[in-house]
Amino acid sequence: MICYMLTIKIRWERNMPAKRMTLSLQIQNQLQTALLNGTYEVGQYLPGEGTLAETYNVSRTTMRDAISGLVEKGFLERHQGKGVLVIDKSRNVAVGSVRNMILRENYTVAEFMEIREMIDNRAACFAASRATDKEIEKMRENIRLMEQKTINLDEYTQYDLEFHRQLAMASQNRLLIALFYAIEPLLKQILGKVIAATGMVEANCRYHAQILEQIEKRCVEGAVEKMEEHDRASKDMFKESIKNNERLEDIIIMEFDT
Repeated sequence: MICYMLTIKIRWERNMPAKRMTLSLQIQNQLQTALLNGTYEVGQYLPGEGTLAETYNVSRTTMRDAISGLVEKGFLERHQGKGVLVIDKSRNVAVGSVRNMILRENYTVAEFMEIREMIDNRAACFAASRATDKEIEKMRENIRLMEQKTINLDEYTQYDLEFHRQLAMASQNRLLIALFYAIEPLLKQILGKVIAATGMVEANCRYHAQILEQIEKRCVEGAVEKMEEHDRASKDMFKESIKNNERLEDIIIMEFDT
């Protein structure tokens, strides 16, 4: 009887770390999603460990393990006496990797735009079924800012890029969000060149509004259709200032700001 009880106890204790690690990984993934979708923004400190543990309904030990995992990944940074700071080293690594690829290969603008279209298409598709009310409101506010007559082209370019960033966030897909961040500095430079050369701003704003309208209706097919129309119009606009066979490294500043 004693041996039987001892066997059960040993097996139970052996299982404890595995269960705790599994739960810790689940919480780590949930917290990482919250970081990527902007619930906890870069430059801000996380709520206290106890508060987070209560929010996610886990022990402080489990939450501590989850936070440690995100510190190792480069999402968070511990500051003695202050708490845990939200950072984004992983984004810089991704951007640096894209930059290095461009330096090694003769990628063209056409190839870059095809990848951009793939990301936009899937972002619109997922956002139509997954976007939160808060995310929809952010996109609505972004469009309102784009419609202002007093903003300059640099500001407009920033708002244009911000809409696509918000769309990626609303997809709730962590890998898609990471891919967008990886190409964002390149996209910013290309958009800036095109908008400065063509001055075409009203069309983009109209397409953004149409895409958002479909997302608000939770119409996946409609959101994808409007995004495809937007991408086709963007291609035509790009042709006026950048050739498809032009190499990326010839038209962008390689040491772009991250």
